[in-house]
Amino acid sequence: MRGLLFLPVLLLLIAVPAFAVNYGLLANLTIEADNELTTYSPNLTPWFSWNGGEGLSVYLSGIFTFKYNDYTGDMTDSSGWIKSILLPEAGLFALNYRPAPGFSFQMGRIKYEDALGFAAHGLFDGLSFEAALPVGSISVGAFYTGLLYKETAEILMTQDDRQKYADPWDWGNFSPYFASRRALAAIRWDLPFFEYHRLSVETLAQLDLNPGNQTLNSQYGTIMAKFFTGRIALSIGGIFELMETGEGNTSAAFGALTRLMVQLPGSFNHGFSLTGKYTSGDWNSAFKAFTPLSCTAQGMVFPGTLSGLAMVSADYSARLFSALYTEASLRYFIRTYEEPENRNYLYGGELWTFLAWQPLDDMRFSAGGGAYFPGLGNVEPDADIMWKLSVSMSVSF
Repeated sequence: MRGLLFLPVLLLLIAVPAFAVNYGLLANLTIEADNELTTYSPNLTPWFSWNGGEGLSVYLSGIFTFKYNDYTGDMTDSSGWIKSILLPEAGLFALNYRPAPGFSFQMGRIKYEDALGFAAHGLFDGLSFEAALPVGSISVGAFYTGLLYKETAEILMTQDDRQKYADPWDWGNFSPYFASRRALAAIRWDLPFFEYHRLSVETLAQLDLNPGNQTLNSQYGTIMAKFFTGRIALSIGGIFELMETGEGNTSAAFGALTRLMVQLPGSFNHGFSLTGKYTSGDWNSAFKAFTPLSCTAQGMVFPGTLSGLAMVSADYSARLFSALYTEASLRYFIRTYEEPENRNYLYGGELWTFLAWQPLDDMRFSAGGGAYFPGLGNVEPDADIMWKLSVSMSVSF
């Protein structure tokens, strides 16, 4: 949000005709429904870009959302359409500089994802630098999370994080709006080998800056290899995590990824992929559950995050023609630890389908739907089927 303070200065540059300036507005309307909740979310995303030449450019965007919720089921005190408040967010908000070929610098609210996609991903406030080497390239980044919106960042590493995430915010009490305060530093080396393949090695360090003694610092070491042969791509990787708590306890965790992607022959662009993910669970004092910075749900309906979880997924996608895209996914979820009251491991399966249609360059419609079936597992085999539907429309001006 503090990045908005720079906007007046940047707007002064518009007056100089030698600079290339573009701006626009994206209007989006989304309706989602599941077992007990229907959400209506209109939002506006204004954006502004400036190309100053000589490798310097700026891109600014903001997101302004109204969200209306209609609860059913047991939440009788919250039934009906709940009055919304305006939710503001800074979107991609970046200063880019390329002083020479093979060198780039970014600063602001910028995109970052670790090599494996397990530890951290999304928009973060900070800076990054990338440089070409005689062999491969190196990238370095430093980020802070305390100014992000908590429901977008999804940082839930400790019980304190989860409690603050659940606290409501409004314009009279804006403090609960923000995500957990953490700093992240990363350094990564991407190395091509045998012409078409690539090896990535990365180290991340996460530092807890929240007040109190329930702190959790963590370090991650990641290795990822990608092999490309014709229409086939194979990715294999692993991650190791060390964690230190405020009480002085140290523990370890790990995870692994395998993904096979196949581009199918035919008259249109289509393919399938098989993915396997695994992270350690809470086993003993030495090995704890893998704890990522970004705690994103691993299913479209299934709510579990990538902590103490194994998942297998089969996905098919196809661009039937230039304006129509579709995909379908089958996923199965397994927990990698046991609880004293429930020693079963199988969560169950999920089916999800998605369709996107873009009849015009500035107009897009999409719809998705699916269900999670606990009865296909044994952790909660008698639980109700969870379902979700989503439709959206976007228009660019």
